[in-house]
Amino acid sequence: MNNRAPTLYPRFVDRAEELRSLEELASTGFYPILYLYGPEGCGKTRLLHELRRRLGEKPGYLVVYVDAEEASDPREAVRAAPEVASELLEALGEAAGPPGRMLARLLPSLLKRLRERLVAGRRVVVLVDEVARPLGLDAIEQYAKKLLDALEALYERGARSVLILATTSEGLSRRLLARHNYAALAEVWNLGRDAYEELLEALGAPRDARGDAWLATGGNPRFTLMLSSLGWRVERLEAWVERRVRALLGGLLRSQRDALLAAVEDVDVLEERPSLAEALLEANLVIPIDRPCLGYTPPPDPELGIGERYAWQAPVYMRVVHRLAGG
Repeated sequence: MNNRAPTLYPRFVDRAEELRSLEELASTGFYPILYLYGPEGCGKTRLLHELRRRLGEKPGYLVVYVDAEEASDPREAVRAAPEVASELLEALGEAAGPPGRMLARLLPSLLKRLRERLVAGRRVVVLVDEVARPLGLDAIEQYAKKLLDALEALYERGARSVLILATTSEGLSRRLLARHNYAALAEVWNLGRDAYEELLEALGAPRDARGDAWLATGGNPRFTLMLSSLGWRVERLEAWVERRVRALLGGLLRSQRDALLAAVEDVDVLEERPSLAEALLEANLVIPIDRPCLGYTPPPDPELGIGERYAWQAPVYMRVVHRLAGG
C-alpha cells in the first residue's frame, strides 16, 4: 500500500486544450474580463501557473500573476518580472491585511499606474487567482468592472494586446457575473478519465485502487492528493469530507432530506428547487455546468453526479450527502 503524502503534483498533467485556448487569447487579447470557474481543487491554480510559465518564456509578454488568497508573504502574492513585481509591491506599501487580498483589491489601480515603458508594445497578461473568497461576493461585480477599466487603460498606454483572467471556485459568483457584459465566463472541469490515469500513475496509485479513486473524486486532483495521503482508502476520504458536509448543511439534512436525496439521484432537479440549489452552491458542494467547458467537458454521468446543467463538485460529496440524508 502506498502511504506517501505528496505536497504537489509530480508534474503538470494534460490541460492541452485549455492551454491552447488561453495562449491564443493571450496572443490576440480578449475583451472584456475572462472569468474561469470550476470545482474546488480541479486544477485552476496549476493551470494558471503553467500558463504563466509558458508565456514567460516568450518574447514580448508582460505576465503578472496574483494569488488573492496568499495570507502572509507579499513576494508569494505576486509573480512577475522583477521590475514589475517590485513596482506593484512598492505601490502596495504598508496596506493592512493579507497581502494577496490587498494586492488583488488594489490591482486595478496598480495596473493603471504601471509605467508606460513596461506596457507599450507588449502583450499584457494578468492572472488573478481565486478572487471571490478574499474580496467577498458582494464586491465581485464591482471588481470586474474595475478590472475592465484597467484593461482599457493598458491599451491606452500602448499595450499590443491585453488578457485579464480571474478564477473562482464560488458557484454563486458565476451567477452574479453572468448578469453583466463586462465579464465573460468559461468553466474548467476536473480531469477526464485518460488524464486522470496519468495523474494516478504519476502519484504511484496502486492498480487495484484506481477505479475506486475515480468514482470517489471524479478526476478532482486535490481530492486525489488527499486520497493519496490517506493510503488510497476511500472510506477515510469520505470520513474527512463528512465532517465538512455535516457542518455546512446542518439542519438542511433534516428539513430537506427528500430533496437532497432527489438531488443525489439526479442533480438537475436543482433547477426546480432554487432554494436548495442556492444552499448547495453556497456550500460549494455543487456547481453549474456551462457546456462546452473550456477544455474537457464531462458527459452526463449519474454515477459521478454530473447532469446536463448541474454537477456535484466531486462524487464524494454526493455519496456523503446520500449517507447523511439517510439514503
